Amino acid sequence: MGERMRRQDWSSTPLPPPEAWPHSLRALVRMMLDASTPMFVVWGPELCYLYNDAYRPFIGVRHPVLGEPCARVLPDVWPALKPLLERSLAGETVAFEDLPLTVTHQGIPEERWFTFAYVPVRDDAGTVQGVYCAPLETTGRVRAEREKEAALATLHLAQRAGGVGVFELDQETRTVYTSEEFCHIWGMPVRPAYPLAELIARLHPDDQPRIRTVDNILSRSALEYIEYRVRRDDTGEERWIARRGEAPREGVRRLPGVVYDVTDQKRAEAALQVLTAQLEQQLSARTADHDRLWRLSQELMMVCGLDGAIFTVNPSATRILGWTEAEMVGRTVRDFLHPDDVAPSSAEMRRLAAGITTQAFESRFRHRDGSYRLLAWTAVPDEDRVHAVARDVTREREAAQALRQAEEALRQAQKMEAVGQLTGGIAHDFNNLLQGIIGSLDLVQRRVSQGRTDELGRFVTGAKASAHRAAALTHRLLAFSRRQPLDPRPTDVNQLIVSMEDLLRRTLGETIQLELALIPTPWTTLCDPNQLENAVLNLVINARDAMPSGGRLRIETGNAQVEVPTGGDLMPGAYVRVSVTDTGTGMPPEVISRAFEPFFTTKPLGQGTGLGLSMIYGFARQSEGSARIESEPGRGTTVSLYLPRFQGAPGSESPPSQALGEEHRARGGEVVVLVEDEPVVRALIVEVLREWSYQVHEAEDGPSGLRLLESLPQVDLLVTDLGLPGGLTGRQLADLARQRRPALKVLFMTGYAQAAAQASGFLQAGMEMITKPVAMDLFVSRVRRMLRDA
Repeated sequence: MGERMRRQDWSSTPLPPPEAWPHSLRALVRMMLDASTPMFVVWGPELCYLYNDAYRPFIGVRHPVLGEPCARVLPDVWPALKPLLERSLAGETVAFEDLPLTVTHQGIPEERWFTFAYVPVRDDAGTVQGVYCAPLETTGRVRAEREKEAALATLHLAQRAGGVGVFELDQETRTVYTSEEFCHIWGMPVRPAYPLAELIARLHPDDQPRIRTVDNILSRSALEYIEYRVRRDDTGEERWIARRGEAPREGVRRLPGVVYDVTDQKRAEAALQVLTAQLEQQLSARTADHDRLWRLSQELMMVCGLDGAIFTVNPSATRILGWTEAEMVGRTVRDFLHPDDVAPSSAEMRRLAAGITTQAFESRFRHRDGSYRLLAWTAVPDEDRVHAVARDVTREREAAQALRQAEEALRQAQKMEAVGQLTGGIAHDFNNLLQGIIGSLDLVQRRVSQGRTDELGRFVTGAKASAHRAAALTHRLLAFSRRQPLDPRPTDVNQLIVSMEDLLRRTLGETIQLELALIPTPWTTLCDPNQLENAVLNLVINARDAMPSGGRLRIETGNAQVEVPTGGDLMPGAYVRVSVTDTGTGMPPEVISRAFEPFFTTKPLGQGTGLGLSMIYGFARQSEGSARIESEPGRGTTVSLYLPRFQGAPGSESPPSQALGEEHRARGGEVVVLVEDEPVVRALIVEVLREWSYQVHEAEDGPSGLRLLESLPQVDLLVTDLGLPGGLTGRQLADLARQRRPALKVLFMTGYAQAAAQASGFLQAGMEMITKPVAMDLFVSRVRRMLRDA
């Protein structure tokens, strides 16, 4: 470094050349260069660096930095060193021991420790111009001490966590050097050392003889594993302590060892001994109980191998199956199984072999007399054996089968009773209606033969009235069976009830007060508005009949959110509720339970068909809703309809039908193909269509109708019954016809309730359905509309 100073171009540094330095600085630098320990001087206003060879490692890769300012040489630690240097420049010697500084080494900052003193350096005039320092890096020592402290802390933590006390026995002085945890375990004051004799005196008197003698202490087994009792100073409690140490070796004065508290272990061992004795006693008692249970159990008990070989059975095997133990042991389960139960029983044995417990597995076992007993097995696998218990359920199954047969017979009887009630009610009402039709037609025939035609209109009107009543009766039956054809549309119940208000008031008369309690904003429901009108009207008529002396009738609408199943047929969801409440005679519970049954009525004979409420219930169920009755004798009745909510706006009502006029007549001789197997119906339809100028071609079955469709050059409309003879239904006929004429309009006619009920999913574009019986005016109007749309 002296050679480098002599060659240094000092003009590039803030310092003058060495010959211009003060005598004091030159003397200090000469001393520093001759020294073998690290030294440096910072001089001048900018504190420029001058250092010796021993200091070069402190500079590192930045060497050489002769004459450069300290702030530039040590930028990473300058903020920490600057205030210290300023104190030294003020004339104070600043000393530090193990001062931590963050130093960047090979581009990586790391913490290092230094011991040094900053000594003021004066010029020849006595003014402080620099700072001298001989630093010593103590990083290695500091880290070693910290690691030692951490290791000791970890050791102490491990001792506390593990409950282990460490000690050393000095063989010459008979002194035991103890750790803190050692003293805690013994329950005595914490001291670094105890005389061995004092520790022995703390032992239980019965344990002292084992380690009291000097010879025993210093023998090869002096510190072998041993357990002894001590009484703690702090609590007075007696504790068990285990000791284990290193045996004496030649040249080793101190013997290390450890102690730990085994009180819980000793107590557990004592408790285990007591428990073992108790278990032995209980085992003996349970063995006796098991033997008694084995002999007295009413259920068959068996031990067999996984291959089905029978090892033993209890006496109940003889009672249940007739075989003695000697006759069963040594044979296999398969020898006693019913042939049809061998395969499932083998599969169950494989499940047991896989460790799966058997629960209530049933199989038939052969009795000694050749009959079979049905046994319900519970079995558990245990290594290579199966322990099984079987209960004879033969009589239970026979009784259950007899009960099922009795229940089926009862259901059949109830079904036949219901059918009888249904057919009896239908026959009664239809006989009355047929009497009106047949009687009126007889009188028409007689008057015509007599030439008296002036009164024919009256009889024809009577016959038509009876026929319409018969159609209405059929409609109610379909509603009850949920097979009526519905035309569901988004409906505003408030608007529908308001439109019926005048009709309802005329129906009720002057003695009954009508109240409407309509929710301001009801939800929209999806239902057939015409059927809903009929349902409300029927409820109002029933309420009127229940109030012969007058009263009050209230019609209410509301929104209902059903959160959980009600126990009936109303599922969770959103519904629109329409309720009709009267102040009439009410119903007892037995009447409420049957109110929705067909033909059930409390009215005198001839004053009601008993189909009103059943029709209402059927309409609600077919609309995916339900109906409820709340009533109490003498306090009135409330019948509520629940109809599903529709997420949308209510639609507009269909325009009312109009009487036939010239606008319904065929415009250009449109061609209609009619396929109908009933001659009378076919003749009527042909007659009325030709009356309105349509060209009609008729067929009586599916195949002839298909040939007719294929032979005609033009067909505007196909009118066909759904149920046709000849192996081809009306729908199949329409599909085949549309293969040749894709745009062909099709009008289905049916009296089949199921087909009518499924119309919404049955029909395609350009197809419509009409149910029998149908008024001829309505039929012609439908034909004209379909052809006009085409």
